[in-house]
Amino acid sequence: MTLPPALQTFTGLACRVVVRDGLQPEIVLQPDFAGSWSALKALWQRLSLALGASEMLDDFTPRSFMLTLLPPRHWPRGLPLAYADLVSLTRSGDGRTEADVEALARIVSVLAAAIGHNQGLEEGLALGFGDAVAYVVTQVPAGFATDFERSMAAGLSRTTHFSPRRPVLPFDDAFWLECEPTLGRVHDQFLAWQANPDQYEAARQQWHRAIQCESVPGCTGQRAAVNER
Repeated sequence: MTLPPALQTFTGLACRVVVRDGLQPEIVLQPDFAGSWSALKALWQRLSLALGASEMLDDFTPRSFMLTLLPPRHWPRGLPLAYADLVSLTRSGDGRTEADVEALARIVSVLAAAIGHNQGLEEGLALGFGDAVAYVVTQVPAGFATDFERSMAAGLSRTTHFSPRRPVLPFDDAFWLECEPTLGRVHDQFLAWQANPDQYEAARQQWHRAIQCESVPGCTGQRAAVNER
């Protein structure tokens, strides 16, 4: 049986076959996600350590997340984890694709957002924190529409001379050790913004003004001349 394109990531996934008797007998395939959940918990633990949140190593609970079959384009609430993304976690290194890196970015962003929220970040900052962490690790935006926070994370990566190696190895302890200095800087920055919301808002507005200026011919040069006075 060939699965529809959207579901082909589940190809090869072990399933339990259940036969249901009745007026309309059914054969039901129940996918086995046990391996995916184990991988997700292992990733949570590595990410917690890398973010200096070792007290949360055993705090992973699936019910804290909104579970979906496929990655949602939009979600009204909660932190979405898609089964399709979880399956990609267990794919071997040689078989990994760019789509798997995107799936990893979504997973890391959600896990990091949950860790940040547990550490006291309010919801908006927690989402930005998750996206920033995922971008440091994968160089792929997770889709939380947090361009400013990702830009800040990219700047901190340059400051710490960090460039993630490919392929991204989410279960390689050495990989996370390489990430730790930059992730620590990102973590500290978000805690500082949480403590001083006005500083966060001012930095965000300044970044947006700079982006708008770049799209106006001559604006960048004029700003540089003003700054030199």
